[in-house]
Amino acid sequence: MNFLKKIGIPITLVLFFLVFISLAWATPPEQNRNYGGGKKGPVVFSYDMHARLGKLVCADCHSADGTGIFESRRYEFTMKDHRSGKYCWSCHDGKQAQKSCSSCHY
Repeated sequence: MNFLKKIGIPITLVLFFLVFISLAWATPPEQNRNYGGGKKGPVVFSYDMHARLGKLVCADCHSADGTGIFESRRYEFTMKDHRSGKYCWSCHDGKQAQKSCSSCHY
């Protein structure tokens, strides 16, 4: 019984940590964003892919003070933006993240 008491607290802490981390990484599917995408088909921004699997937090890309990749507003992108290396293409440069059309257009 003493052995169970000794390992009970560490196991409880580990389980709590695992549950807490999984909840922190979980991103509700309703936060996905669908955009027009033009002739290539719609663009789906998956919070699950960026936040949970990519291990990013909102502040990595968004800021209210103008220092982030995106401010808190809606954007419409052009092919000129595609070639600019700004916005999505700050990361989707073919090195850090895929730059292929199919990585964003579905």
